[in-house]
Amino acid sequence: MTSKQWYYAQLRWAVMVEGKEGLREWKEAVHIFPSENDQTAFQQALEIGHQGEESHTEGRREVETRLAEVVRLDHLGSNPTQFEVRLGSSRAQERLPFEHIFRPEEHMPESPF
Repeated sequence: MTSKQWYYAQLRWAVMVEGKEGLREWKEAVHIFPSENDQTAFQQALEIGHQGEESHTEGRREVETRLAEVVRLDHLGSNPTQFEVRLGSSRAQERLPFEHIFRPEEHMPESPF
């Protein structure tokens, strides 16, 4: 019996609108799941992505959310007690002086549930 390994998959969907509008927006999500190996993990990521597809109508136009790609698929190891998921970086929208002191211990994040 093979032990399962943990994988991180970043998926991207395209929201497509029938007619001239075409691509409206991109949607992305991260999924973390166990799998037997890299190939099986890729198939699972595709399955998760296809489960996220949907369609509806807006007036006379069809709007479809389609899986566009598995952006990233990382092997995280077996039975990790802790792992990191890097979400990238973004340019600062505000200016802070070098002397600014951050106090992360003063703000408890809200639960998403």
